[in-house]
Amino acid sequence: MPEAIYNSQCKVLYLLHGINGYEGSWQDLGGAVDTLEALIASGRCEPMILVMPDCNKWPFKERPTHHRNLWKCVFHYGKLCREHQLEEALSDLIDMIDSTYHVSECAVAGLSDGGRMSANVANRRPDRVRAVGLFSPVLRRDQLPQDTTQRYAVYVGKQDFLQASGKRYHRRLDKARFPHAYILLRGGHNWRMWRRCLSDFMERI
Repeated sequence: MPEAIYNSQCKVLYLLHGINGYEGSWQDLGGAVDTLEALIASGRCEPMILVMPDCNKWPFKERPTHHRNLWKCVFHYGKLCREHQLEEALSDLIDMIDSTYHVSECAVAGLSDGGRMSANVANRRPDRVRAVGLFSPVLRRDQLPQDTTQRYAVYVGKQDFLQASGKRYHRRLDKARFPHAYILLRGGHNWRMWRRCLSDFMERI
């Protein structure tokens, strides 16, 4: 880590993976570091710290590797979900990063199931999270933002099988008169789409 990061204020972006991802997903499949470096080099983004935690909800040995295994895991561990514990751990992680670096502002973004968790973390920590990116999100009706000063961006792919979920959330935000950006992109529920979401969101924050 460059010494300048320790001695000057910086932004932190927490990237949460989807339901069958792992802590390396955003780098291995999403090219997060390369995207950030390219945006910084072109002057379209400020330097920031990327934090990519493991947000899985089931034991390591039984994590899904394909869709048949995925749905088995979802149903088997649905009632034993560690989601609240994970959100508490992410809140603690925010405090740890804050105490280690001179953090000026936090942002959180997540894809699919990670979008739901991002919205929950933002509601849990409105004191720190200022920007929220939801990429192909799966969201419940009760997950409306609690702080109108937070900046939300909702990304939906035209060919995404979860397109309806993102659109419903956008309409609920409109009905609640919550200011937000709604971005409709060409793409499906895949990393090609989420790379574009990430690049746009990094520029926004």
